[in-house]
Amino acid sequence: MFRNRSIGTKILFPVIGSTIVFALLLYFLGNWIVSGMIETELKNMFQSKIADIKTSEDRISKTMLSHASLFSRAKAVQEAYLFAYQGDINNEDDPHMEEARGKLREYFSSIEKGYTQNLQKDNFRIHFHLPPARSLLRLWKKKQNKSDDLSSFRNTILKIGEGNHDPVTGIEIGRGGFAIRGIAPVIADNGRYLGSVEALSSYDPLVKYSISNPNEFVAVYMNKELLSIAHRLQNPERYPVIADKFVYVSSTNKDITDEIISPGFLGRASRGQWQEKMGKYVAVGFPIKDFSGKQVGVMTYVYDATYLYGTLNGIRWGIVIFSIILLIFIVGPTLFIVRTITTRLNRIISNLNQGSDQVAHASSQVSASSQSLAEGSSEQAASLEETSASLEEISSMTSQTADNSGQADGLMKDANQVIAGANQSMTDLTHSMDEISKASEQ
Repeated sequence: MFRNRSIGTKILFPVIGSTIVFALLLYFLGNWIVSGMIETELKNMFQSKIADIKTSEDRISKTMLSHASLFSRAKAVQEAYLFAYQGDINNEDDPHMEEARGKLREYFSSIEKGYTQNLQKDNFRIHFHLPPARSLLRLWKKKQNKSDDLSSFRNTILKIGEGNHDPVTGIEIGRGGFAIRGIAPVIADNGRYLGSVEALSSYDPLVKYSISNPNEFVAVYMNKELLSIAHRLQNPERYPVIADKFVYVSSTNKDITDEIISPGFLGRASRGQWQEKMGKYVAVGFPIKDFSGKQVGVMTYVYDATYLYGTLNGIRWGIVIFSIILLIFIVGPTLFIVRTITTRLNRIISNLNQGSDQVAHASSQVSASSQSLAEGSSEQAASLEETSASLEEISSMTSQTADNSGQADGLMKDANQVIAGANQSMTDLTHSMDEISKASEQ
């Protein structure tokens, strides 16, 4: 018998199942593609940002070198150096060096005034050194009266004093922390190396101008062991030490970067570029290296990816809604068609059920007749067995009768012979009697 409900189920369930599977595949595939696109966009953005920061660092260092180079061959600078050499350049209190500082200040007074007026900057950060690594004059320090020794931490000055006195550019930790430097040799007209002149920039402009929209945040951290050099950062309230390994230096939004950047993140970023997702933020960190390629700190770039992840969630919901609509538009007509088909099938099945009931009734009757026939056949078989037994007896009797008939036939033949003999005797007797009668008459 047909099962009415299974027909619709067998048709509808595969359709619903296929639609759900398709919707799930669409959801996961769409999510994977869009997530991949967002991750790729973030990765490209981070790579571009890191490249921009490094390019800016290189650009600033070359700008500093160009500033320093303007004065490396200036006549007034050479005269000041030569005057310093008339004294003891290893004596930080030598009066000749104080006189040389006066000559340099006089020469740069008008230059510094024009620089400050046109660039709106207060500090004209030019530094003159004597070999091997002694400060002659820091132009931004109006009261400098000593030539202090820098050899314990100013490796850039030591480096330019060696070999061919090639210019040096890059980052070096100073008393104020990170500084981007460009150092040019001061060479006399006779080719004598007199010392070096340095133009330097703080790291703050690089941090400030590395962001281009409100969703970007940059923070800078220095290795803790360099605090012995960076005296100005030895204030734990303003520049806290993190996990006894790093020192906070600056940030474009300290509240956000402090919440996101962890000691573990800084540790991993100090060894190489590292990226992590933290809620709606994505952070990438990379090591800050000095002019010699040594890691001296970590720069972190944080991006608020709310818009991107909101777009991803919107796409996810769009896929879900589309899947639901698809399910409705597929399952609805399918359900209508299935119900139409099953209604007709139900009628056919009902008719078939009635016919099958009639066939079943007739079959029961045929079964009963067959049973009666079987019983009659059994009785006939029993009668045939009895008849067969009777026939066997008749056959046996017939055989015996045949034997008796044969014996009777023999006896009849013997009787015929006796009768024939008797007949002959009767004939003879009759003849004799006739003769006797004739004789009697006679």
